[in-house]
Amino acid sequence: MEGAESNTVHEATAAALGFYYQSQFALLTLVSQTADDAAVAIERLDDVELKANGQTLLYQLKHSIQENPPPVTLACVALWKTIKVWIDAIPLVSLADTTFHLVSVGSVPSDSPLMALCDTQADREPLLQAMLEEANRVIEERAADQAACVKPRHASRVKGCEAFRALDASTRSSLLRRIRIQHGNVTVGQIPEALSKYLHILPKEQRFQAAERLLEWWDQQVIYTLCGKRDRVIQRSEMEHSISSIIAHLDDEKLVADFDMVSHPDDYKADGMLYRQIALVQGRPSDISRAVREQWRAAKQRSKWIVDKPQMRSKIAGYDAKLAEHWSDLHARMAEDCEHLSPSEVESKGLDLLRWTHDLAPKEVEPIAPSWSGHYYVRGTYQVLAIDLQVGWHADYLKLLKD
Repeated sequence: MEGAESNTVHEATAAALGFYYQSQFALLTLVSQTADDAAVAIERLDDVELKANGQTLLYQLKHSIQENPPPVTLACVALWKTIKVWIDAIPLVSLADTTFHLVSVGSVPSDSPLMALCDTQADREPLLQAMLEEANRVIEERAADQAACVKPRHASRVKGCEAFRALDASTRSSLLRRIRIQHGNVTVGQIPEALSKYLHILPKEQRFQAAERLLEWWDQQVIYTLCGKRDRVIQRSEMEHSISSIIAHLDDEKLVADFDMVSHPDDYKADGMLYRQIALVQGRPSDISRAVREQWRAAKQRSKWIVDKPQMRSKIAGYDAKLAEHWSDLHARMAEDCEHLSPSEVESKGLDLLRWTHDLAPKEVEPIAPSWSGHYYVRGTYQVLAIDLQVGWHADYLKLLKD
């Protein structure tokens, strides 16, 4: 019983991996296409159905978890089951615009007539005759067994053989011309690596991680297609959008604090508005020197990001808005508290707000990216915003600096 339980688990594993292989192979097929209209569906007309450039490509997949996968031969059950599936699909497609692909982890023996299906230029007439002979043999041997009242052989292949023999000669030849065999293919465990090779837009060290994230997104889409939560067909444009999102997230995670502990040039002078803003709240020399240093670092960092990663422009703008919102909440409350205070007390409140940007803001405002650790960016960006009068330290800074 222990052995039987083990075999049952093994069979379930093979079946589960077989379906997962279909899903991942569909993504690998889609990412290899260049046509903008490329799209795939799973478990519709075939295991995988690809439409691209007005053509339909149907794929039957034969996966194996064996160390030495079984070869694809004329006596192979998988071959004749596949033939039956394709013959059943003929009324549903335009044969002239459809190609049929048998994708196998196992290989076709070099001396097999099926090698003709691995070469689009090969003569397929000898293969046609060999397949008819095999179909006739299977059907005749099964009939003989039935006549002898013994258990008929070839139960798994006979329907495919009968369907192939029943085709008229023209359709049979046309079908065979449209069949391709892709043998010796990658296994389910090798697909992430194979997928990463198509992500040329990314640096080499990021490709495998991006491939794994793309597969996570893809798995969810496939599940949704099968349970009716979305269209059965997944478009190439959807995949491209997902890749763009993955690239953006990977960029976020790899933001480096390039100017941490880097000093500005000795002769550097910030925009005059920075000094005027601090003067309004009677900032000390230490407040000024710190503001100038962090403004220089933040400005250099922003410039470098935009040059190296142009897509960072929108992220920088969004983060500016976040910083301005945090400042606005504090500034509005401060302005209310200053209504009945003396000018010197108002300046003191403003100086506290300036120093908040240096001391507490880097801790209270979430960083621009999860991995970001450069506190100078928050401190310095507040000074960048102050130069543009988007933020200020004095309760009436806009009125006082309107000239």
